[in-house]
Amino acid sequence: MHRFPLFAVAAVLFAAPSIRAQEPQPPPPHARRGPGDFQQLGLTEDQKQKIREIRQQYAHDPEARRKAVLEVLTPEQRDKLKEMRRHRRELGRAPQPPPPPPQP
Repeated sequence: MHRFPLFAVAAVLFAAPSIRAQEPQPPPPHARRGPGDFQQLGLTEDQKQKIREIRQQYAHDPEARRKAVLEVLTPEQRDKLKEMRRHRRELGRAPQPPPPPPQP
């Protein structure tokens, strides 16, 4: 009878790391994609609406979606987007610091 509480505590302790490992981890800042890029471009409401429509229309064709979105942007916005993506690629190639040692 006294073994049940001990078993329950042990089960929770052993299950906790596996539950924690299943939690999705956010991508590093340099790997994030999507609306964050467009927020920095200063899109008009009309551009935002057109891009929403393009994303729905070309949901399964990323190359066509990319080309259609670029057509919506002004030359300045395209240049800025290109620079942001180049910077993100460079961050991805930068040496990453080693992970911290495990805590005892």
